[in-house]
Amino acid sequence: MEKKKIKKEIFWKQSNECFKWKDIKDIKFEDDDEIISTYVEPYYSENESHDGYFMVQISRMVEETDKEYEKRIERTNKHSEELRQRRYESYLKLKKEFEN
Repeated sequence: MEKKKIKKEIFWKQSNECFKWKDIKDIKFEDDDEIISTYVEPYYSENESHDGYFMVQISRMVEETDKEYEKRIERTNKHSEELRQRRYESYLKLKKEFEN
């Protein structure tokens, strides 16, 4: 398997005031960076509440690190083995059912 490109958050900030260019101009942008700038409406309830705020998030597609790659491969192998085991158990049940 090859290494994949994954989306990484390279910047995130929230504020009570609208963001200006000066707030993000020091970031070394790349052509494919995704920029999300939004206002999150206030929410009030008995159990949970928050005031409204402005939020900016910048994401970039980067190649996964060696550690992330190894972890993904390990997860994939484990998942494949679990699926194989389930198929085998199903096979045994079906075999028992149809042998008679």
